Parts: sequence; structure tokens; C-alpha cells
Amino acid sequence: MMKKIILVCSLIAIGFSAMAQESEQQTQSKVISDRISEKKEKKVLLPEDAKWAIGADMVPILRSLGTVFWGEKNTMGFQGTPYFSGWAYPNVSIMAKYRVANQWALRTNLGVAIVSDKTGYLVTDDEAAFADPETTLMVTDYIKTNLYGVTVAFGAEYRLGQRRVSGIFGTDLLFGYYAGSNTYTYGNKMTEENPIPTTIYPYFQSNISDCMRALYEKNNGAISAGIQLTAGVEVFVAPKIALGGQVNLSYLFTYNRKMYRTAEGVGFYSEKVEEIKDTLYPAGWSHNFTTNNIGASLYIAFYF
Repeated sequence: MMKKIILVCSLIAIGFSAMAQESEQQTQSKVISDRISEKKEKKVLLPEDAKWAIGADMVPILRSLGTVFWGEKNTMGFQGTPYFSGWAYPNVSIMAKYRVANQWALRTNLGVAIVSDKTGYLVTDDEAAFADPETTLMVTDYIKTNLYGVTVAFGAEYRLGQRRVSGIFGTDLLFGYYAGSNTYTYGNKMTEENPIPTTIYPYFQSNISDCMRALYEKNNGAISAGIQLTAGVEVFVAPKIALGGQVNLSYLFTYNRKMYRTAEGVGFYSEKVEEIKDTLYPAGWSHNFTTNNIGASLYIAFYF
């Protein structure tokens, strides 16, 4: 009888020991699993030691994709930086951030545009046509366009959340400037004998002649300043790489400076080729309160 009791007690002890070992193994497995999950989670968090971030618009990629699918009919109207009416402006920008606290960062956005383009157009050679009306000889009219501009945004942002997806809220001061010029050269020279030479460009009237053509147009450009509020998200697709998007509510005041023109024409009274300098457009200003995308509306950022 005693042997049976001892045997039963031994079996019970062995059972409790096995249960304890299994429980300990489960606990250890859970700890290991939690550590692995924690490491995986940390991989997609905002890097704790990252102070700087640099980024750029995704706009060029989107436009390229639009051209691939829609060709010349691509109408994807994404804009990158503060814009001005009438002339080209920077529409791609680069950005930088500096983290000053766990959830606060200073940021800046810069867009630059420098364009120089010379385009030619074939027109009939007046001298050859005078000698032979059926001539096929041609000369070239040229227009050279120079544009340059810069846009800057500087402000701060607040990050809501430290996980893979974070909300971004910010405010920025905005500044922009642009200017440019057009220079015209003609294949057919204007003379007293040929006061209206053939050209691709239109003539206009002035106080000295009914047939003036532009030689030079100087756009003194515009100066713009304002403020914007932004809200958006950043999604970490890798430990130090994030894709972001934001919407903006902005106010811009723009002062448009005078645009001058130099032109030539055969005068009413002198009957000689004269040049004049006049104002093509007077100075003006505008106020804009809009939700246009200004400054990296869709972007990729690298943290380090």
C-alpha cells in the first residue's frame, strides 16, 4: 500500500514539474516574442537619434508617370512652391528639418528656377521675295527668354505620434521672388524702304508709329510674402525613409513690379526707324488666400 502511495505522489510531482517547466518555457517564449516584436516595432519608429531630415518633392515622378500614361495630354497640376501669375516659377523644391525636441522640428523649403531658352521661327526672306515673289528662301526670327526665381518657406512642425504613421502639423513664413526678360532678333531688317518686314511676331501701335515690333521686354518680376498652415502625415516605409503628404492653407501678398519694353518702328514724322521704351504693364499687387499646395505637398524624406 505504501508503495502505491509513493508511486502516486511521484507521478503527481513529476506532473507538477512538467507543468512548471512548460509554463516557464511559455513565459520565456513570450518574452522572446515580445522582444522580437519590440525590435520590429522600433525599426519603423522615428529614429530616436535622428536630428536631421532632408527631402524632395515627388512631383517630378508623378509628372513623369502622368506623361507615360497620358502623354502630352497629361494635366496633373501638382505644384511645389509659391507661384506667380504670368511667368514660370519654381515648381519643384527641396526641404530640410532639424529636430529640436521629441515632437518639434524646425524646417525649411527651397525652390529655385533658372531658365534660358532660345527659340527660332522661319519666315520669308523679304529681300529675296522682293527680287522673286516665288522665292522659297527663308530667314529666322529668334526669341531668347531668361527667367529666374526663388521661393523659400521657413517654420516649425509638430509631430503627433512616434510610430510608423505620424501626423504632421506646421506653420511657415513664405517668401518668393522672380524676374525675367525676352530678347527678340529678326531675320528681316526694318528700314525706311521696308517699314513692315515679315515676322512671326505681331505689330502694335504707339504714339510714333502704327507698326512697332518689340526688341526687348524686361520683366522686373514680383516679390511675394505670406504665411501658411499645413497638416499631413508621414509614413515610414523603412527605418529612416518616410513618405509624406500635406495640405496647405496659405495667405500670400504679391507686389508685381513694372514690365518695360523697347521697340522699333518707322516714325510718322521722321520717316526713319526709331526706338522707344515704354511700360508694357504697370505695377500692381494681389492678395491670395488659398489651399494651393505650396512646398513639398508630396515628398520623400531621409532621416539621419
